[in-house]
Amino acid sequence: MSEPALSLSASPSSSAPIDSPAPPPPAPATADYPSPFMGWLTVAILFLLYILSLTDRNIMALMVGPIKQDLGLSDLQISLLQGPAFAVLFCLCAIPLGMALDRFSRRIVLYLSVTVWSIAAASCGLAGSFIGLAMARAGVGAGESGFGTGSYSVVGDSFPPHRVSLAMSVFIMGGVMGAGIVFLLGGPIVGAAMKAGPATWPLFGTLQPWQQVFIMTGAPGILLAFLVFLFREPPRRKAASSAGAGYGEAWAYIRQHKPLYTAAFVGFGLAYAATIGFQLWTPVYLARVHGWQPAQIGPVIGIAQIAAAALIPLHGWTVDRLYRRGRKDAHLFWCLMTVLAAAPFGIAAFLVASPWATVACYWCFMALILSTASMGPATVQVVTPAYLRGRVSALYVLASGLIAMAGGPAFIGLVTDKLWGDEMKVGLSLITSVFCVLLPAALLFALGRASMRRAHEGEPV
Repeated sequence: MSEPALSLSASPSSSAPIDSPAPPPPAPATADYPSPFMGWLTVAILFLLYILSLTDRNIMALMVGPIKQDLGLSDLQISLLQGPAFAVLFCLCAIPLGMALDRFSRRIVLYLSVTVWSIAAASCGLAGSFIGLAMARAGVGAGESGFGTGSYSVVGDSFPPHRVSLAMSVFIMGGVMGAGIVFLLGGPIVGAAMKAGPATWPLFGTLQPWQQVFIMTGAPGILLAFLVFLFREPPRRKAASSAGAGYGEAWAYIRQHKPLYTAAFVGFGLAYAATIGFQLWTPVYLARVHGWQPAQIGPVIGIAQIAAAALIPLHGWTVDRLYRRGRKDAHLFWCLMTVLAAAPFGIAAFLVASPWATVACYWCFMALILSTASMGPATVQVVTPAYLRGRVSALYVLASGLIAMAGGPAFIGLVTDKLWGDEMKVGLSLITSVFCVLLPAALLFALGRASMRRAHEGEPV
C-alpha cells in the first residue's frame, strides 16, 4: 500500500456476523483532503486520459461499414464487438481491481490500466477476423476497467462530500467529450484513411484503412499513461482493519439499502445503455438513412456531443447546490427529472424527416441524459462509507458496466436484425430502446429516492 491507513481504532470484532458491517471510521476533516490545486490537477489528468479511453473505445462506430465488408460481419456481430466483447472483461476485472485499489498504489493500477488498453486498442488494427477483433476488444475492456474504478476512488478521496458531484462531473465530462472528439477528429481521419486505401507498413505488412486507424489512435496511450505520476495520491479514508477484507461487508451494507443501490447499479446502468446505444448507432442511422459519409458525420455528431458534454458540470453544480440545501436524494431526483425530459427528444430524433433535425434532437437528448453520466459514481461515493468505497465502486462498475456496455450496443443490433429484420430500420430500434431501456431507469430512480435519504440518517459517509 502506498500510504498507511488513517485509523486503527475502528476494527470490527472477529466474531461479528458477515451481514453486520463494522461501523465506519469517523469522517475525515476537510484539512485531510488534498489542496484544491492538487485535487483539480488530478481531475485534469484523469479527464485527459478519459478522453483517450473513449476514443479507443468508440472509434469503431465510424468504421462499421468497412469492417463489416472486409470481415463479412452482420449488425449483430458488430454490436457484439462494440458491446459484450468489450464489456465482459471490463466488468469481470472490476472485482479483483477493486480489491487491488484498496490495497496498493492507485497510481500504479491506473498506469497499468492505460498501458494495457492502449496496447489492446492498437492490436485491433492487426486483427483479421471476428475472433481476433473480439479478443483485442476484450483487452481494451480489461484495461479500461481499472481506469474507471481507480479514477472514481481517487476523485472521491480528493474532495469533501459536498464537492464531489462537481468534481466527478468535470471528470466524467472528459469521457463524454472523448466520445465527441472521436467523431469530430476521427471522422476526417477515417475519411482520409479510406480515401488513401490500403497501405504497407513496416513489420505489419498490408493494412486496410480501418486497421491503420486503430493503430494510430491506440498507440499514443502507451506514452500518455505516464501522466498519472504527475499528481499525488490522496490519503485513503478507510479503517485499517478493512484493508484486507473481501466483499462480504460491502454486500452487507448494500443489502441494507437495496432500493438505493438498485437505482445506482441497475438504474444508471440502463441509462448508460440507452446513452451508449444512441452514441454508437446514430452515426450508422445517418449513414444508412440519409447517406451521410464519415467525413460529414464525424464533425457534426462530434460537435453535438461535445456541446452536450460541456453542460455536465452544470448538472453537477445543480446537484451539489440541492444537496447543500438539504435534499439528500438530490442525485436521483435530478436524474429522474432529466431522463423524463430527454425521452421525447430521443423518440423524435428518428421520426423527423431532416437529418439536421435528427442532429438537433440528438443534442437535446444528450444534453439532458448526460446528467446520469456523473451522478452514478457520485451517488456511490456520497452514500457509501469511505472505508467501503473501493469495493462498492468496483461492484458498481461491474453491474452498471455489464448492463450498459454489453446491453446498450447489443440491444440495438439484436432488435434491428431479429425484430425488424431490416438494417434501414435502425432508427426504430433506437426508439424502442427509449421505451424498453431508458424509461425503466427513471422508475428505478424514483423508487430509490427514499432509500437514499435514509442512508444519510445517522451514517457518516
